[in-house]
Amino acid sequence: MRIRFLAVLVAVSGLACGEAPPPLDADVAAIQTLIDRTADANNAGDIMGWVELFTDDAVYMPANGPAVTTRDGLESIAVSGFSRYRSNIEITPVEIEVFGDWAFARTAVTGSVVPRGDGNPIRIDMKQIALYRRQSNGRWKLARLIGNSNLPQ
Repeated sequence: MRIRFLAVLVAVSGLACGEAPPPLDADVAAIQTLIDRTADANNAGDIMGWVELFTDDAVYMPANGPAVTTRDGLESIAVSGFSRYRSNIEITPVEIEVFGDWAFARTAVTGSVVPRGDGNPIRIDMKQIALYRRQSNGRWKLARLIGNSNLPQ
């Protein structure tokens, strides 16, 4: 009886301290799908498909470049990148954590981009942190995307 009382006390204490319940499998799966869609949009050169993955107030901080803080900026960087390069990348989640209506993923981005026209493939080996925010319709979107290359410049 005393052991059960202690077990209940410990469980209630954890809830009272504000410990979050474990992430929902559905949320983790939805974020994994969004990660897959991000790779697909990159590989297809799908400008609007890529831009639509982001919230209206998103911030994209690409490696070795200035922060992009507007929808027009996201579209412009996609037009510039997709018109100059064909991508063949894979985005692999290393960690996904969900905290209510916010989540983050730490990912590895590998593969290559090939300059359009004549050009040799350029190896891609990056790490990214992506912050996601649940929208009012329940879907997840990218709110912040931060990238950094693992390769020397």
